Amino acid sequence: MKINEQCDFFLRDIYLYDITACHYNILERLGLDVSHLDKSDKTKRNIQIGLMMRDNPSLTSILRDITESTIDEYLLRNKVAHSEVVIRQYDGIITTRRLNETTDRYMPLTLQRVFNIFVISIDRNRYLAHDGKEMVVKGVPHRYQEMDLFLEKLARLNFSSKTSVFKGMQRIKDEILTTKNALVFGIPTGENKYNIFLKNIGELEVSKGTLKIMDVEDIDRQRYFDFYLRPFTEAITMEFV
Repeated sequence: MKINEQCDFFLRDIYLYDITACHYNILERLGLDVSHLDKSDKTKRNIQIGLMMRDNPSLTSILRDITESTIDEYLLRNKVAHSEVVIRQYDGIITTRRLNETTDRYMPLTLQRVFNIFVISIDRNRYLAHDGKEMVVKGVPHRYQEMDLFLEKLARLNFSSKTSVFKGMQRIKDEILTTKNALVFGIPTGENKYNIFLKNIGELEVSKGTLKIMDVEDIDRQRYFDFYLRPFTEAITMEFV
C-alpha cells in the first residue's frame, strides 16, 4: 500500500471507490467462458479466478493491464490530480473528492464508502478511517479485538478543536498505560494461546488462564502503545499542533 506523500495526515470526507467484480467482468467482456464461476459468492469466485490466473500467466498479465488502464481512464475522465489520490489500489482508488464520471457498461466504478475521518500514520504505511458507523484499519499487523477498541476510540475523537483532540489522545494513552486488565495485551496466536510482551523477558507465549493472573506491572504496556497507536497519534499531533 502506497499512500500519497502529498496528502495531509488528517483528512475529512474521503471517498473509497472500486470496480465491482473486476476480474469477472473483464473475463466476461473478453468473451471467455465464465459459466463455472460463482458470480454470487465473491470469495469463492475470487479463489476460482485466482486458480485460473495461476495456471495461465498470460491471462494474469491481461487482467492486470486492463484493470490498471481502467483506473487510469476513470482518473482521466474525472480530471483527478495526483494530489487528490490518497491511495491507488489494484482495482480501486481513495480520493479526496467525489467523482462524477463513474459509469461504464462493463466496468462501473462503485462508491463503497465515504470516510468522515481519515488518519494516515506518520510513516505513511497504514491508515485509520471511520465512516460514522464502522472503523477501517489498513496496514497494521498483528491486530486483535482488544487493541482495536483503542484504535476505535482514537478514530472517534472529537476533532472539532485542538484541545479536545489532545485531551482525548492523552486519555487513551493513560488508559493503556494504567489498565489493570492483562487481557488487553494478549495477542491471539491460536486456540487458547496468546503472545505477550514483558518488560524484562520480551515476547512470551502463554495460555489465557496464565494471562488472566499475570501482574500487569510486568507487561511492557508502553510497547503496545508505541506499536499500535503512536504512528497515528504522532500524525494527528503534526496536524493539530
